[in-house]
Amino acid sequence: MAAGEEVGVEVVPGIELSTTVDKGEVHMLGLWVDHTNPDLLDMTAKMQGGRDSAARQMVEKLRAMGLDRLRFERVRELAGEASIGRPAIANAMLEEGYIAKFEDAFTTEYLAHDGKAYVSRHKLLPEDAVRLIHAAGGIAVLAHPTYTHDLPRTIASLRRAGLDGMEVYYSGYTPSVRAMLRRLARNHGLSFGGGSDYHGVPSMQQSPLGTHYVPPFVLDELRTVHNRRTIA
Repeated sequence: MAAGEEVGVEVVPGIELSTTVDKGEVHMLGLWVDHTNPDLLDMTAKMQGGRDSAARQMVEKLRAMGLDRLRFERVRELAGEASIGRPAIANAMLEEGYIAKFEDAFTTEYLAHDGKAYVSRHKLLPEDAVRLIHAAGGIAVLAHPTYTHDLPRTIASLRRAGLDGMEVYYSGYTPSVRAMLRRLARNHGLSFGGGSDYHGVPSMQQSPLGTHYVPPFVLDELRTVHNRRTIA
């Protein structure tokens, strides 16, 4: 944010929270959040601590399955400044030659949510994530909605909790998928969101940063929603 001010680029402070549902996860984006909010910091500390513990246990499970060259210390190094999670473990598995490509780690054999080596971490419900984001002064946007199980039902539940928007412009979404998501968003009174979901992990097959187009009106509409919440 400070660098953006120096060069005259608007930076929207944001966070992506992984939340737990009966079948898999729902990822919630918080935009314009106050990154100094005590409740938000407390929750992220709990989640990061849970991720660290879960990652350590997953490495031990993998080692017991025969992937004995894996070391948690190396996983931590590969995570860098980011939270330690499955992507860092996948990179360690790739580095040691246990898998042929990054995505192979996220199967039932290894790290899928129903995988042999998966360990759950601190759980946060998506509805609680919406409320947490609002309490931190932000707006809540559902990330990559096509990954969500039973999307219409999930959206209806999240809308009752105060969900503000959902991603419509996302890497890999075809025009027909975007059109379907636009209709769904409008039917539920949600604003559009968008982004590349670029996490900076070289081995992940992601669109390079800055190459995914999101129409300017998306930011304008989300800013209007945020301003409305701020005034309220």
